[in-house]
Amino acid sequence: MPNETFFNLPTEKQKRILEAAKKEFSQNPLKDASIANIVKDAEISRGSFYQYFTDVEDLYLYYFHSLGKDSHKQFLLSLKQHQGDLFATFEDFFSHWLLEIFKGDNVLFYKNLFVSMDYHGMHKFLPFSDEKKEEKISHSTYHNHKKMQAERKEMLETVDRAKLDVKSEQELHLLFQLLLHIAFSTIADGYRNHFENGEYDIQKIRKEFHLKIGWLKNGATKSKEVRK
Repeated sequence: MPNETFFNLPTEKQKRILEAAKKEFSQNPLKDASIANIVKDAEISRGSFYQYFTDVEDLYLYYFHSLGKDSHKQFLLSLKQHQGDLFATFEDFFSHWLLEIFKGDNVLFYKNLFVSMDYHGMHKFLPFSDEKKEEKISHSTYHNHKKMQAERKEMLETVDRAKLDVKSEQELHLLFQLLLHIAFSTIADGYRNHFENGEYDIQKIRKEFHLKIGWLKNGATKSKEVRK
């Protein structure tokens, strides 16, 4: 998260920095992103950049989370509408998220993100990350951290655990992570494999996600009765 200095900047200057980030991250994956390009486009000094962010990855993660700042609320609303059914919520939320990912204003950013993402990198973007790492936060991000914790707590409490074979909150966290891994990998495969006639085939990507979720929910092994 940015330092408190960034949040004290005028709104116009914050927007200029994020626009510069969008431009650079839409042209390059994180590993190739240039701070020099960002500070030039944002019209700030390199020294100022490091007053606002720890490094380029810090800005990258903040930009990603800024795009999905309302996603927790949307997911929670969908979860309530589906009466705590976690699988139905993921399928519904993913279907709507696909439109933003593949047809929204940040399609090039998302493409660079998901195509270059490996297993280790994926964990940096998961909302249910290591609690020990989350404890290492600065005073300037404390308010945002507590807000995220409250949102996650409400989300977990809204899930109807009677429909799931989970025995603890830690197991529910693991299930959330597994579902998010499926969502992220399906998006990455969509960018790699489903660009046809000048656009991404949303229907194929959605179908693959539903297939994977169905296997996780119901199992991929046929019952003895069906095999007969």
